[in-house]
Amino acid sequence: MEINPVNQGGVEQKYWRDLSSRSVSVRGVWDRAVDAWMDDDVEELDAVWDEILDLIGSDYDGYSNVSSIGWSA
Repeated sequence: MEINPVNQGGVEQKYWRDLSSRSVSVRGVWDRAVDAWMDDDVEELDAVWDEILDLIGSDYDGYSNVSSIGWSA
């Protein structure tokens, strides 16, 4: 499966991270993902996605959420 990083277009450029597309094997969770998709089970799809993102390691946030980057108090 190819996973593309989040769109950083709404983030100030000085906070952009150098992220590229990643390829990971999802063989271990593929059947669960397909079953959850067929059953319209969003909670299970989220659980499977979290397992897939764990395979990415330290770049997890670059592929899940960047909404807090660039915010200041």
